[in-house]
Amino acid sequence: MKVSGKDVAEAILKKLEIEIKNKKLHPRLAIILAGNNPLSRIYVKNKIKTAKTIGVETTLYEFSEDETEKCKKTIERLNKDPIVNGIIVQYPVYDSWNFDEFENSIILQKDVDGFLENSPYHGATALAVWEMLTAFAYIEGFKQTEDFLKGKKIVVVGRGKTAGRPTIKLLESKGFNPEIVVRDTLNPETVIKGGDVVISATGVKNILNKTNLKKGAYVVGVGVGKEIVAGKEKIYGDIKEEDVSKIAKLYCPTIGGIGPLTIVSLLKNVVESVKGGIS
Repeated sequence: MKVSGKDVAEAILKKLEIEIKNKKLHPRLAIILAGNNPLSRIYVKNKIKTAKTIGVETTLYEFSEDETEKCKKTIERLNKDPIVNGIIVQYPVYDSWNFDEFENSIILQKDVDGFLENSPYHGATALAVWEMLTAFAYIEGFKQTEDFLKGKKIVVVGRGKTAGRPTIKLLESKGFNPEIVVRDTLNPETVIKGGDVVISATGVKNILNKTNLKKGAYVVGVGVGKEIVAGKEKIYGDIKEEDVSKIAKLYCPTIGGIGPLTIVSLLKNVVESVKGGIS
């Protein structure tokens, strides 16, 4: 059965909106956009749109490739600005830029994307995966996500900066020891097929399909990529939904799945920053 990330996200957004109003919070998020990836622009647009619906004020700062120093000075200023609660650098940046250099310049208290080593926040994508696992747990009659996952073999495919690695870190912080599949993993198909819960964050088209999933698995598709079809760019996901829908007990597709939940999780981190008096 398909579980809509959009539906789960909307339920969380309503709670966030009520919390912001009832506690009279004024969360503010600064977004740094410095790259030419068309998907990044879509993600940023969706973040700004969603933030507005619940009362999170966002400011977008765009930079051309020759404005590295200007970007650094802007982050410096935002770090010191007491009314800015969170700062994110949209990934990826220009090829000639070093993403880590800019990300590491954000102070920990405002790292609402949760990328820094000692960040007080979990990564937004990792939190989104956890929210989806929580939805799976509720559907299966569990009150706690941890109880649902207990005894199940969890496989994470991919260990990238924005999705795989933070998801692994979050699962480990919850006391789980996921098996990780990367490019040089021996017999990756066998490892994936052994998973009761499979989380894929690679951006490789249809990497999860009928050949490598066990019947009744719980599947979360995270990674996305793009291709040119008939002269037009088309976004695709990690899972081949036609196959997965017939094999998985519950699954979340990549497109319209984790994306909305990642935005919600980012905004939750911004709200937590305000509540904690962090600025």
